Amino acid sequence: MSDQDRGSLQQLMAGLAHELNTPLGAIQSNRDVLNRAVARISDILADGVVDDEEIEHVRSLAQTISEVIEIDQVAVDVIAQLVASVRNCWRPDEHEKRCVDLHRGIDSTLLLLRHELKNRIKVEKEYGKLPPVFCYPGQTNQVFMNLLLNASQAIEGEGKITIRTYEKDGHAAVEISDTGSGIESDSIDRIFDSGFTTKGTRSGMGLGLRICREIIERQGGAIEVESTVGKGSSFRVTLPLGGCEEVAGDL
Repeated sequence: MSDQDRGSLQQLMAGLAHELNTPLGAIQSNRDVLNRAVARISDILADGVVDDEEIEHVRSLAQTISEVIEIDQVAVDVIAQLVASVRNCWRPDEHEKRCVDLHRGIDSTLLLLRHELKNRIKVEKEYGKLPPVFCYPGQTNQVFMNLLLNASQAIEGEGKITIRTYEKDGHAAVEISDTGSGIESDSIDRIFDSGFTTKGTRSGMGLGLRICREIIERQGGAIEVESTVGKGSSFRVTLPLGGCEEVAGDL
């Protein structure tokens, strides 16, 4: 793993930790509320005699407990989604191709990058109809992760990332476009070179792009890029369709 990739992974993990802190903080706060509510109900019942006012108080506490449990369930669901996204994006599948939904992989990646994108970058999804793609899911999701992270780093201040998917000429296509700084024309042909970086043109360039291309080309696909300085860049990943029918027939 290169220093750039390691730094980006650390940045991603920091963002993930921040995302986990929010639901965990809610659960911890609600634990105190539940403890107080249960203690109060125990005190009321310990008296042996419960009047109408205390009954109403118990009902109110029961409603509070119900609401807190509902909030905790939402928090647990958020944590489960984050964990599922990590497992979906990083799985030991280097030697195992599977039929996967590319949209699901992209959505999982966006969830992991939420801390990096929110309040600054708007994400627009223009998903077309795509059949399952026979590919290495973990590696393919890492390509999406790198491209989305590069797109976010290319945008200074507020901006937009558009993700468009469609089927063309027997291939599934995923276009990731940004409204960032763009790439100089004399750098376009070198962005996939090992260790290539630019200064002042696109922050984070060289973030595993060579490896991204190798991953996609190894699966019979391709990565193409178009860019205009001052307007932004668009990376298009294409992967061949087919293969899932044969897999289904073997089951």
